[in-house]
Amino acid sequence: MNSSEPSLTRAYSQEDVQQILNIALAQHPSTDTELSYAQLLEIADELRISPDTLKLAENKWLTQQGANEKFQEFEAYRRSKFQDKLGKYVITNSCLVALNFLTGFGVPWSLYVLISWGMGFGLDAWKFFYQRQGLAYDRAFQNWERKQKIHKSITGLIDKLV
Repeated sequence: MNSSEPSLTRAYSQEDVQQILNIALAQHPSTDTELSYAQLLEIADELRISPDTLKLAENKWLTQQGANEKFQEFEAYRRSKFQDKLGKYVITNSCLVALNFLTGFGVPWSLYVLISWGMGFGLDAWKFFYQRQGLAYDRAFQNWERKQKIHKSITGLIDKLV
């Protein structure tokens, strides 16, 4: 009996096949080379996937890639806004504490500003680090996306006029 016979009778679920192929592609020596569309069609044909089904899957994948890129842009925007707020908080409060220290008044009035502004900044930090899904996050993303579209259309209009 041949040792390859048991492996020919095995059956795999679709998820198992995907995982096995992902591992095999990751370990393939020519991982830096990309597959052409013809090679993708060839693989699909071997798996008995019709070209129409492959095209639909490719379009869905492209849509998902576009959405992922938008979310990455949104996260970069959120990070820059957070860093901007942090910089303003640190610089302003450092100056206020220094001014309070230099004037020598007995009441540390700058701490009131530091603490009250710090509470608001703490909420912003919580939103930035821990709020990455949910209704508020989706609403913030939609607002950002709407602003991006408006900016793009205004820029396009100005470019046409100039």
